[in-house]
Amino acid sequence: MDYFAQLRAFLVRADDRLGGLTVLSTVEQQITLIAALRRQARGHLRDRLVSTQARWSEFAGWLADDLGDRAVGERWLDRAGGLAQEADDQEFWAYVLARKAQRMVRTGDEDRVAALAQAALRLPDTPALVRAFAAVQQAHGSAAREDADGFQTAIERAHSLVTDASPTSDDDCLGSFCTRPYLAAQEGEGWLRLQQPTKAIVSFTAAVNEWPERYRRERGLYLSRTAHAHLAASEPGHAAVVAAEALAVATTTGSARVRRDVDALARQLKPFRSQQDVRHLLDQLATTG
Repeated sequence: MDYFAQLRAFLVRADDRLGGLTVLSTVEQQITLIAALRRQARGHLRDRLVSTQARWSEFAGWLADDLGDRAVGERWLDRAGGLAQEADDQEFWAYVLARKAQRMVRTGDEDRVAALAQAALRLPDTPALVRAFAAVQQAHGSAAREDADGFQTAIERAHSLVTDASPTSDDDCLGSFCTRPYLAAQEGEGWLRLQQPTKAIVSFTAAVNEWPERYRRERGLYLSRTAHAHLAASEPGHAAVVAAEALAVATTTGSARVRRDVDALARQLKPFRSQQDVRHLLDQLATTG
């Protein structure tokens, strides 16, 4: 179990620096190995292997999503949830529910965001960081309903949960990514959705400035979101400069998520092509395909 946990943590770090394509085949191989061991095990050992397979399956789903294959990502996440329930791993089942809520943001099923987050929060003994992650999804559900007060209340709850949580340096700890910079980035997303770009810029900038270097790809994503906020604030030149930095991260890591977000921004920037920074970004995108 220690081996699988350590390897998964290592591959999570490798994915963030080098991109999902570099680790996906290894992840799939390890899931096959875990399943083979699970079939031979009995009792408590089997439960632990089922729980381990659930965590690796969720990781495979995350990789698929980042590489742009949401259908495969959904299948892996559904499998992770089923395995978590089979193992009676309530902590991880709560996390999977929060992840499902996260995936519903900006889809045709946004009514499910808050409902799935609430389902995660109803489970007993859910760790504080997982509860914080679920509270973030509640906030996004409120933003989708244009409920600014509900959004701010849920975000403040997430901040309180993170502040009260026991400090951890364990990357494999559920919700370990729920840090102050992460919450600032999520706050920026909400303010942008609520058409308050100035507040969004403040939140995104705070997140990017504090973002840990080892999570390079996610910093690229929030650089792109910062660029969207600058465009919403009628600052196309500044948006293009920040987006070019995000594009460099997308190219390095092979992240389809970051590239899609920059491409979406570029389409909105085309009317401002006469500005040098905008033209430079559009030319870069054309060159990189």
